[in-house]
Formats: sequence, structure tokens, C-alpha cells
Amino acid sequence: AAAAAAAANSSKQQNTHNPEQHNNKAMFASILNRASTLASRHALAFGAGLSCVKTGGSDYVTQRFVEGKSPDQVDRKRNLVFLTWGLLYLGGVQYWLYSRVFAKHLFPSAAAFVSKPLRAKLADTAGQKVVAQQVFLDQMIHHPFFFFPAFYQVKELIEGGRPELGWAKYKKNFFEDVTTLWSIWVPAQIFNMAFCPIWARIPFVALVSSGYTCIISYMRGSAEVHETEHEIAAAPALAAAAA
Repeated sequence: AAAAAAAANSSKQQNTHNPEQHNNKAMFASILNRASTLASRHALAFGAGLSCVKTGGSDYVTQRFVEGKSPDQVDRKRNLVFLTWGLLYLGGVQYWLYSRVFAKHLFPSAAAFVSKPLRAKLADTAGQKVVAQQVFLDQMIHHPFFFFPAFYQVKELIEGGRPELGWAKYKKNFFEDVTTLWSIWVPAQIFNMAFCPIWARIPFVALVSSGYTCIISYMRGSAEVHETEHEIAAAPALAAAAA
């Protein structure tokens, strides 16, 4: 009898807690649903805002906790570079590229492939080729020859440098930049192009880019500017000496 009473009390307690747990799950599901609806209806603004906050935040974290700077030592102009880059290029240009050019013009079947279940994806060789083509264009054309040149020009513009400095840094760092890029972004973009809905592509890129931005922030610090400036300034003298 005592055991039966204990079991009844336990069952009553579980029933008492279940409604609260159910309400919490329902509330969490509602929040996710609203966020998903907001992102899909306002994809450009959502992606640009998320990219701006993420990119600036990643640079700030790098300066504070990787490079060990105090809050007063944080390079605000450098942080502005990443805030601007995240807002305009990652959230704007890449939205247009991934969600419009890729999805609606170059690869109109991409959305249908993404919506398929995994088993159907594995059987769809034509869809897999489309994914491979998207990743190839993004990683072998877009990033090496558009993304990085634009990044260095934005950096020089905000830091008060000259366009030729940006171009010189792009050429100097090309191999290291693209190999670092490919080690992270080739697998990430395969997943992105194969599984993410069109509206989620920029948010996914922004999330993965949190870590990548920390790497770029650390690799391309302000010390490099002075080194490249001296190289460019010395170039005419070296050319005259060689002649």
C-alpha cells in the first residue's frame, strides 16, 4: 500500500510539472517560429544586421581576448572596418550573390534540392552537381578575386590608406588567405548549399564566419600596414637601382 501511494504521489507530481514543461517548450517553439518568420520575410535586413554585429563582435573578441588588449587599447578604427564589412559586404553583397544570383538566376533548382529529404538528396546526382558548381564559383572565383580585393580596399579606405596599399596587401597575402579560406569554407559551403533554405544562407554564413573573422582579424592586424607601406615606398628606389 505504501509503495502504491508513493507511486501515485510521483505520478501526481509528474502531472503537475508536465503542464509547465509543455508551456516552456511551446514558448520556445513560438520564439523560434517568430524568428524564422522574421528572417524569411526580411532576409536582407536580418542577414545584414546579424553579419554586422557578428563581424564587429568577432574582431572585438579577438582584440580583447586573443591579443590581450584592454578596453582602452582596442583599435576602434579596425573594429569599424569589420562592422562596415559585415554590414555592407557580408550582409548586403553576399545576400544578393547567394540568395539572388545563385539561387534565382544561375542555379534556379537550388531551392528545390535544399527542400528534399536527405535520402532524396543522395539519389539526386543532378542536384549534387549544382551544389558542387555553387561551391566552386563561390570559393574559386568569388572569394579569391572579388571578396579579398574588396576587403583590403574597405580596410584602406577606413584606415586612411591608399588603394595601391590595399592592392599590394591583397597580392602579398593571396596564397595564405585562400588556403585558410578553403580549409574552413569549402566544407561549410557544401553544407550551406545542400541543406540551408535560401533565406537561411546568409545567417548560416554569418554564424560560421564568427570564427573565421577572428582568424582574419588576427592574421591581418595593423602591423601589416606599415610593412606594406615601406615596401611600396621603397619600390621606386629599388627599381631605379636595378636599372
